[in-house]
Amino acid sequence: MLKTCRRWPEWVGRATQVWAVLYGALAVYWTAGGRTGFPVANLQGDAPGGVTGGTAIALLLVTGCVAAVMSARSTSRIAVLGLVFATATAGVGTFGLVLSGVGIVASGTIERPFAMVTQLAALGGAVLLFATAQAQSRRRRDRCPRCGGHHPLPLRPTAPLSRPARRPSSTRSRRTSYVLLLGLLPWATVKTIWIVGGSALGVTSSEWRSTMDRSDQSELTRLLETVGIDITVLAALAGACLVVALLHTYRFPRWLLLLPALTAAASLTLYGVPLVIWGSLTLTGVAPAAGDPGPFTASGLAWMVVFGGLAFGGLGGALAISARSYLRRTRPICAPTGWRDGRLGLRLG
Repeated sequence: MLKTCRRWPEWVGRATQVWAVLYGALAVYWTAGGRTGFPVANLQGDAPGGVTGGTAIALLLVTGCVAAVMSARSTSRIAVLGLVFATATAGVGTFGLVLSGVGIVASGTIERPFAMVTQLAALGGAVLLFATAQAQSRRRRDRCPRCGGHHPLPLRPTAPLSRPARRPSSTRSRRTSYVLLLGLLPWATVKTIWIVGGSALGVTSSEWRSTMDRSDQSELTRLLETVGIDITVLAALAGACLVVALLHTYRFPRWLLLLPALTAAASLTLYGVPLVIWGSLTLTGVAPAAGDPGPFTASGLAWMVVFGGLAFGGLGGALAISARSYLRRTRPICAPTGWRDGRLGLRLG
């Protein structure tokens, strides 16, 4: 099993093509109008923009799968770009995965179980596509497809990896990540005020609670509320702790931090940025206000949308930057010492 994992550049392209064919068939079903398990939708399964928006998103997913099938075994520049595009479309398929996870903890139930399965499938595809794009890009530059290094002699594909020496994240990465995390403050402050019984944005605590169905809340959510903690704020705090860990630690297995960080970064950014745009356009009068904003006023709801977008988008951006820093700082390299080259019979190192 370990040797199979070490040989991942040899099989990841085929695995990516198999995934793309299977997921592409599902995307074709969505293009034809099916909505069972559609990943980018609300709790009722409705896609943004209605039928037109859902069809456009499904076509995007189909296009990404086609690009993956055609590009996975090629090292050309166009093929590598196609793999990057396909990775991005798979990221779109993970939309809402993190929020669905928080919703499960908050309510104790899975609202759209098949949609979560398809989101997890998109996550698996994004991992395969990312690895394939990385391997093919390295081959194109005559680098080792596994570690990205330039070996003077070819190594066995099952050679062990050497972990790099510890080094801190750059000052720019830390500062940018922490600035983006400040986007959590307005949203978290408003939610906390409501939890402890205060009023914010023209809405009292009782009015805010009246919009929530307590029968849909888990025991953990109710318990946290009794001590003045909103579970979504707690989840955001966990995300902020993950950012700090990525910027400062080396003590965890590499992908134990990277996989949740990259998944959350894609999901939260895709969710947060449109909210900031929509709320800002509403505040400036460019976009119409919601039909029934109650218990908010029209401007109060617009501000809450902006605050939510800043929180989700800011946390997603901070996770993306810190994960990129961690990915580059902790990238292992092939360790040839003690291994024989299969072709030349020479001991390297």
